[in-house]
Amino acid sequence: MRILVINPNTTAAMTSDIAAQAQRYAHPESEVEAISPRWGPASIEGHLEDELAAVATLEAVAERAGDYDGVIIACYGDPGLYAAREVSPVPVVGIAEASMLMACMVAHRFSVVTVLPRIKPLVEDVVARYGLSGRCASVRATSLAVLDIERDPDAAQREITAEAGKAIAADGAEAICLGCAGMGPLDRHVQETLDVPVIDGVAAAVKMLEALSGYGLATSRVAAFKRPEPKELTGETDVLRAFRAGAAAAEPLKT
Repeated sequence: MRILVINPNTTAAMTSDIAAQAQRYAHPESEVEAISPRWGPASIEGHLEDELAAVATLEAVAERAGDYDGVIIACYGDPGLYAAREVSPVPVVGIAEASMLMACMVAHRFSVVTVLPRIKPLVEDVVARYGLSGRCASVRATSLAVLDIERDPDAAQREITAEAGKAIAADGAEAICLGCAGMGPLDRHVQETLDVPVIDGVAAAVKMLEALSGYGLATSRVAAFKRPEPKELTGETDVLRAFRAGAAAAEPLKT
């Protein structure tokens, strides 16, 4: 299958790392392409940046999704995920939802270890949105900015491991979700140190999409993810206007 991975921030080096992580876990016959939106924040570390990135990501989905069998939104806030499911003719998976659902299959309770403290409330809201607050032991922040992880992965690994260890010892976590797409390459190192399941959202999303494709499942159009109704939008971008005019018509899920 062909998988489009969208890194909602515009940092090219991070997009390249996400592509490598996705390809590492993809089936040998799956093709992975990773892109960033044409505009948006260099990193996503707050609600404003999350909302801006959501709009930019939706434009990328509307423009590109029809050429693929599935789409991944590779930011742990899952910016624009539900709207992307309305717009995309193929399934869309967010890395936060994928990692949490996978954690629930291997542990009674999980914790999320994420970046800066200001991100903790945002991640807690994401957990609640998916109805998983009862399965989430904690959300723990680090001192890491998103782009710090690539600058010094060894230091990032030490801090993530330390915080994850606290989640296990103090909070009752039995699995750890890495709460930033940039943390993905550290998953196995942290798991080997802590001896509990450690789940990278990019890897989880790849495997979820491949499973959906293999099972022949597409996005339900009954209610929540119906395609958008015709409606005048003042100042609409050319990409979304073209999509809504039918240039990106829905297609059945390819397998």
